[in-house]
Amino acid sequence: MKILILTQWFEPEGTFKGLLFAKQLKSRGHDVEVLTGFPNYPGGKLYPGYRIRPWMRETLDGINVLRVALYPSHDKSGLHRALNYLSFCLSAAIFGTALVRKPDLIYVYHPPITVGFAAAAISFFRRTPFVYDIQDLWPDTVAVSGMMSNRAALNILGKVCKFVYARATHITVLSPGFKNALTLRGIAPEKITVIYNWCDETSLKTPGLIATPLGRPGRFGLLFAGMMGIAQGLDSVLNAAKICQTTVPIAEFLFIGGGVDRARLEAKANEMHLDNVRFFPSQPMHAMGPILAGADALLVHLKDDPLFRITIPSKTQAYLAAGRPVLMAVHGDAAELVKSAESGIICEPDDPQSIANAVRKLVDAGPERLAAMGFAGRDFYDKNLSVAIGTQKFAQVFDRVAKSTVSERRRQAGPRLWIKMCLDRAVALGGLIIFSPFFLLATFLVWITMGRPILFRQVRPGRFGKPFTLLKFRTMSNRCDDNGNLLPDAHRLTRVGQFLRSTSLDELPQLWNVLRGDISLVGPRPLLMEYLPRYSTKQASRHDVMPGITGWAQINGRNSLSWDEKFFLDIWYVEHWSLTLDISILLKTMLAVLKRTGIASAEHATMPKFTGSKVPVSFSDENASNSTGYSHPSKSRI
Repeated sequence: MKILILTQWFEPEGTFKGLLFAKQLKSRGHDVEVLTGFPNYPGGKLYPGYRIRPWMRETLDGINVLRVALYPSHDKSGLHRALNYLSFCLSAAIFGTALVRKPDLIYVYHPPITVGFAAAAISFFRRTPFVYDIQDLWPDTVAVSGMMSNRAALNILGKVCKFVYARATHITVLSPGFKNALTLRGIAPEKITVIYNWCDETSLKTPGLIATPLGRPGRFGLLFAGMMGIAQGLDSVLNAAKICQTTVPIAEFLFIGGGVDRARLEAKANEMHLDNVRFFPSQPMHAMGPILAGADALLVHLKDDPLFRITIPSKTQAYLAAGRPVLMAVHGDAAELVKSAESGIICEPDDPQSIANAVRKLVDAGPERLAAMGFAGRDFYDKNLSVAIGTQKFAQVFDRVAKSTVSERRRQAGPRLWIKMCLDRAVALGGLIIFSPFFLLATFLVWITMGRPILFRQVRPGRFGKPFTLLKFRTMSNRCDDNGNLLPDAHRLTRVGQFLRSTSLDELPQLWNVLRGDISLVGPRPLLMEYLPRYSTKQASRHDVMPGITGWAQINGRNSLSWDEKFFLDIWYVEHWSLTLDISILLKTMLAVLKRTGIASAEHATMPKFTGSKVPVSFSDENASNSTGYSHPSKSRI
C-alpha cells in the first residue's frame, strides 16, 4: 500500500523511527513517502546544506521526502518550542494536503502532539486513515520535563490530546503501561496496540565492529549515552559518582550526548571535583556502535516519576542490541525488559546510594558474568525487539486498519448504492424494451456466422467478490489448432464479432444482469474470478461497489490502458462516486461508442491476463497523465 510517514524529525536528525523504518516498509513492497520538517534537532540549528523555504523535495536511500517550513528551535524556552511545533503543524497540514500523493494510510510519529493536528487535517481532506504512534504521554511528559507547569494550560493540552486520539484510526504505544494509561483515559483497548521500539541496528550491529573505549585504561567504564535533560534526572548519577570515588574507585562515569541540561551538569561535576566523571561531545548515530561496544556497562536513568514507570527510554533497546550489560535505574516497564532479558542490574532511580551499590555489583560480577549479560541482552533484542519484528507488527496493524477502513466505507455507501441500484433497474428495463430490435439483429448475426450458443457466459466477481454469470453476445469462434487447442483471441475474433465490439452491441445482454441486480450501469468492469487473490488491498477496493457495464476506465482508454492504469481509475471512481459522476460517465460512454474509441489495444483483441502488479497503483498525477494520455480525474470537469 501507499504509506505516508508524518514526523517532525527525520534523517539526518537522529530518530529510530526514521529512514530505517521507511526502508523496512519499502522492502516489504510498500510505497513509502515521508512528510517532515527541515532538520534542526536537537540543537535547534539547521543542518549544513539546508535552508528554510516553504518546501523542498529530496530522496534519501530511495525514499521520497517532502520537507516543509518550520521555526527551528529546541532550547528551554516554552515559547520557542511552541513556535517550533506549531509552525511545522501548519506547514504539514497545508503542504501535506496539497503536495503529497494520496496515501492509503498515514503513519504519524508523536511527539509533539501538534503533529496530530496535521495528521487529522490530511486525513480529513484526503479521506485517509492514520495510525498514531505515541512515544511520549502528553501532557504528563510536558509537565515532568518542566516545559509547562501552568495547570490550566496542561488541562487544555490534555483535551487537545483526547481530540487527536479520538480522530486516529488506530494507536500504537511503546509499552503495556502506556496502553493501560490511555485505556483509563477512555480509549478503547482494541484501538491500541503495543509495539516495542527498536534501535538503529545498522549502526549498532555492524559485522566486524571494533570497540572504541572512552574510559581510561584499567577503569570500569559506565556509559550514559543520549539526551541530558530535566527528565533524565542525572544529578542523582553525579551524586552516585561522588560515593563511588571512595567505595568503587575503579568505576568511571562517562557521559556522551547533548541536551538542555548538559552544560549545567558538566559545571556541577567540576564543582563537585568528580575526577571519575567525564563528558564527551555528541556523536552521529553511525559512530555510536563502537562507542557502546567499548563500555563495560551502559546506564539508563530517569527521574522517579509515575510517568516513567510506564515508559521505556529508547536507549534501552540500543543498549540491549549493543550486547553490553545494562544498569537500569528506571522503575516499571523498562526494568521488566531488562529482567526478562537477564541482561543487567536494576536499581532505584533518584537514589545515589542504590546506583552506587549497583555499580559495585557490576564491577564484582567479573568479565565472564558481564559477557553473559551482554549476550543475553542481544539475544533477547533479536527475538523480541528487532526492527524486523517491529516492522512486521506495524505491517499487521496497517493491514488491519486498511481492511477496517474498506469495511466502514462499504457500510456508509450502502444506502446510496441502494438508490443507485433502483435507478439502474429502471433504466435497464427501459433499455431492454427500447433496444429490442438491436437484440434481434445481434442474435441473427451471431447465429448465421457462429451458430449456437448465441450468448457468451462467464462467471465474474460482483460486489465484494460475489460471483455471478455475465452475459454478452459471442464475438469469437471456437476455432482450434491441429492439436485441438483454441487459437489466440485475435484469430478467433470474427468480422461480426469485431462489428459487435466496435458498436458495443455485444454488451447489450448485460442489461439483463443489471435487471437481476448482478451489476450496475456504471462501475468498475467485472474481471475474472482468478484475479481476486492477485489484487493488492488497494486494488481490491474496486469491489466495494457494483461492477458496471461502463465505467471511468472505459471512457478513459478501455483496453488501450495498462492494468495499473485501469485500477488507478477504478479506485478513483470508488472513492469519488456520485450520481452526477455516473450520469457524466454514461453520457461520455455514448460519445465513445459513437466514436468507437478505446475498444482494443494495438497488440491484443482482448486485454492480456492480469498476473499481479509490481508498481504502486496510486502513482503521481503527472506521471499518470503523461504516460497514458487519458483524462486524469483531478483535471476532469466532472
